[in-house]
Amino acid sequence: MDKNKSRARWLLMGSRPRRSWNDTRRRLLIREEQIVELISLGAPLSGILNKLCAAVDIQIGNVVSLVLLPGEQNHDLLLIVHLAAECGLSVFSSRSILSSDGGLLGTLQIYSCEQRHPNPDEARLITRAVHWAAAAFQRHEHPAAFAENDGQSRRATDGSPPEKPRYIN
Repeated sequence: MDKNKSRARWLLMGSRPRRSWNDTRRRLLIREEQIVELISLGAPLSGILNKLCAAVDIQIGNVVSLVLLPGEQNHDLLLIVHLAAECGLSVFSSRSILSSDGGLLGTLQIYSCEQRHPNPDEARLITRAVHWAAAAFQRHEHPAAFAENDGQSRRATDGSPPEKPRYIN
């Protein structure tokens, strides 16, 4: 009887073992750490945003995400929504990426294969992605201020003397 129960469980779950929430969370944190490192190193903005969108796409699944810049918003957004609908995609989420003073830096658009809304875990993931996208934009707009703030936060935690900011081109 126990043998039949375990076989039925195996058939229901499929041949692959299910990933635990801890494994999923660990992978998410590793991706987030990589993105934070790219931001702090001053990597090209397009590369950071592409990695961020790829991380969102992988974590949520069956979605396609992109970041629109403010100058592209009006015309391109209408075109993208129209093309997405032609491909059978629907708007899953659209979030503004705002600077610390409330200025519009861009928009994170996410399209899904199925018509639905983000669940609470997905909404938190999207909020974090918007946060890191804003940090990446601000890092590229004000590199000196970012390096100064980063140096101050490091000194506050380790008690070391001020460092001269380093920039990677």
